[in-house]
Amino acid sequence: MKHSVGIMLMAMMGVASVQAEDPDLTIINNNGALEVQVGEPTYKHTLRYRKLYEEKPFPDAVIYYYQNGIYKIISQGEDHFGLYVLQGQFSDQTYTIRYISMPSRDWGEKTAYHQLTFVDGGDRSIFIQNAITDTGEQISQQNGIYQLEKNTETDAANPKWSADKAIK
Repeated sequence: MKHSVGIMLMAMMGVASVQAEDPDLTIINNNGALEVQVGEPTYKHTLRYRKLYEEKPFPDAVIYYYQNGIYKIISQGEDHFGLYVLQGQFSDQTYTIRYISMPSRDWGEKTAYHQLTFVDGGDRSIFIQNAITDTGEQISQQNGIYQLEKNTETDAANPKWSADKAIK
């Protein structure tokens, strides 16, 4: 089942009257909210951070990916959507994903930019994360281990954090 993600647009963006060419994918509804249809599930990363960002000391997270560039991340303190671009393929030994989070309570109703590079080391896979906040603050580099699996969550609103989602 596809699920709509609504984002309120600020008037200063000047796009309230713009309609996407394919209203089934992205539209601005009558209430001025941007609606994006979440695509089919593809993969999910389960992350365990070794080096953490002080303001978000959550060691475990899961990122769900959808085929049209939408992602959802959940952790002990995060639950939001965003957009991603994959450089390489999930099947490559090394690949990079760039993320822009949609405004959420997790980030003080603002956005953040993240770049994660994943390296499949066979029996131990690692990631390195760089991030920038909307104020331009560069967050100290983070890193950890990960697992890559098929994403079976067809309803993107469904995943909620629980301890059983952490790397075992």
